Amino acid sequence: MEATPPQQKEKKSSLPDGAAQTLEGRLLCASHASYNISQPYFRGATYLPHTTAKRVSRSINSVLIGYTIDGIVLAFRGTIFDSALDWFQNAAVLLSPGDKKDGIPGSVHVGFYRAVKSLWKGVKSVLLQFLQDHSSPYNNNETQNVYLTGHSKGGALATLAALLMHNDASLPNPTSVITFGSARVGDKQFKVGYESLVKQITFENDLDIIPFLPLSNTDREFMNEKMKDKMDSMLWPKNTRKQKYKWGYQPIGQRKYIQFDNSTYTILDDTDGAYDAERVRKFEEKTFLKYEEFIEAHRSDCEGGYFRAIAPEVCVETKGDVVAIQDEEEYTWMVKEDVAFELEEDAMVTTAIAI
Repeated sequence: MEATPPQQKEKKSSLPDGAAQTLEGRLLCASHASYNISQPYFRGATYLPHTTAKRVSRSINSVLIGYTIDGIVLAFRGTIFDSALDWFQNAAVLLSPGDKKDGIPGSVHVGFYRAVKSLWKGVKSVLLQFLQDHSSPYNNNETQNVYLTGHSKGGALATLAALLMHNDASLPNPTSVITFGSARVGDKQFKVGYESLVKQITFENDLDIIPFLPLSNTDREFMNEKMKDKMDSMLWPKNTRKQKYKWGYQPIGQRKYIQFDNSTYTILDDTDGAYDAERVRKFEEKTFLKYEEFIEAHRSDCEGGYFRAIAPEVCVETKGDVVAIQDEEEYTWMVKEDVAFELEEDAMVTTAIAI
């Protein structure tokens, strides 16, 4: 039987000022903080004062690990892009059999898997340190919750990292994974194997095409010919398109579709894909993948649909623009290199200390 997502119960004690009011909202804040530690996002995520958050990075891949009121949070950074679809435009978009040594079922996105593996040595070292730290705010013999999250490509990396964590006997099982605008990771066999082991909720914003990518053949059946050609031109590098290639990517976990209609955001359960055909029609009719429209639907900050629907209390609206007005004096972050970990080649760990 497939695992079901946990009930998102809030803390009995009052939340700190500026905190997102739900677990999903706090992890959304952490996801955005993984791009850049700034207000109001790290306050909204509730990183604890007087604790240390660590960023593990290798090349363009990065994850922010820190203590929040919910437990230890691993927030994987999404793509830093000139073109929002840059990571799809190479052969790594094709499905490849998962590494059996890592317990990866089915077939997965080669590029995402390599990205997670490039970070894993450092991630595991930092996570073990957090788990074993006797000065930890959670060192009270209680089970430590460990959440994984991420936006865009970061959501896909969080999914794969959760499976590596589950399959590592030296680490606890992840409490759950919550992602936002995540790209897809693997095929049906991966989906079935993953969902039997890990609890995941996946939020997908109105007019955000990334949660549909890479494609499944079912998605293509919903598309008109013009849309299919447009998708093929993006997913295949020039002059390398494979004829009649069967796209087998599948969505993961409990899907939450953020519907926008008449200036109102509504979060709908779309685990069975009931809204997929309607959403494809909206892509074709309203945006047809125009870059500006796509960026607006996919963004992870206060001006995007994810925050407006999930954690609007973190942001305030003034004269039609969403801006952050949180006081930054309470938290100061100092960033320095941490040389305590000997990581591979260009991998680096930096620390951010909440004072």
